[in-house]
Amino acid sequence: MQRRGIDTVGIAGVVAALVLSAPALAQYREYYIRGRVIDTQKQPIPDVEIQLLDKETSRSYHMKTGKDGAFKFAGLPHGVYEATFSKEGYPLTKVEWKFESPQESMKREDIPDVVLVSQEQKQRVELAKETESGTKEAAEKIRNGDFDGAIAQVKGLLGKNPKNTSALFFLGLSYVGKRMYPEAIDALTQVLELNPTFPGAQFELGVCYRKLHDQPKALAAFEKGLEVDPTNADAAYNAGLVLFEQNRIDDALARFQQGLDSKPQDPDLLEMAGRCYINQAKLDRALESLEKARAATTDADKGAFLDALIGKLRAQMK
Repeated sequence: MQRRGIDTVGIAGVVAALVLSAPALAQYREYYIRGRVIDTQKQPIPDVEIQLLDKETSRSYHMKTGKDGAFKFAGLPHGVYEATFSKEGYPLTKVEWKFESPQESMKREDIPDVVLVSQEQKQRVELAKETESGTKEAAEKIRNGDFDGAIAQVKGLLGKNPKNTSALFFLGLSYVGKRMYPEAIDALTQVLELNPTFPGAQFELGVCYRKLHDQPKALAAFEKGLEVDPTNADAAYNAGLVLFEQNRIDDALARFQQGLDSKPQDPDLLEMAGRCYINQAKLDRALESLEKARAATTDADKGAFLDALIGKLRAQMK
């Protein structure tokens, strides 16, 4: 039997079929996509599962990032894709990529780095936001004299993080407001154990010890506060008062002068500096300081006291 040959019509049909299918094949090789997955510290994250979903055709593509956090998809057809990134310890992250223009030849697209935030980091951020909001509310309650409300507010924060220094500080302030000084000292001491340079904690600790008439501890707290912040005029003033009460006049004057370096027109500091000069028998300097205090004060009672003191001093100088 003679074998049948391929006729010209058959050949033409095959060629036509190939020509017709060419555009269909081309559309599956239009884009070469590459990118990288990193964390918030810009370190690569390996083994991240990536799924691409063509939103029009529901066709999907899968791969994992390498050790360098890199990924690539070669030969994607044009379309709009939903890219899903998943890895244990990280929230599911979705982004949309648009490659809508048909390409006659494969086009390379570099995707901006995809940043994943871990669950732990996300929880820390959320806790920080909650802490900021909660401490602001506590501060407002303290300003309004609602110390019990402030205590309840910050204790809620401390239940989630017992080492929250801001919450502990406002707890201490609330106890100071309620004149519960031992409780305030406990809270403020915890603050300073966690953060020895926490603003204001040393000063408030000194206030508590002063209210409890423990002058050595009060002085130590104010002096420690001045080591942290030498420009703290309030700490300088209170340290000076303790020293003045101990009849350490030269040391007290040094602290009042330190405060005046930051607040040269402060009437309380000027008054106490003047009283130190009186004790040193430096009456001209005492008068100068007291007159500056009188000019700077807006308190009627203090003004009357200074008027009387200045009058006595002038009589003594005659």
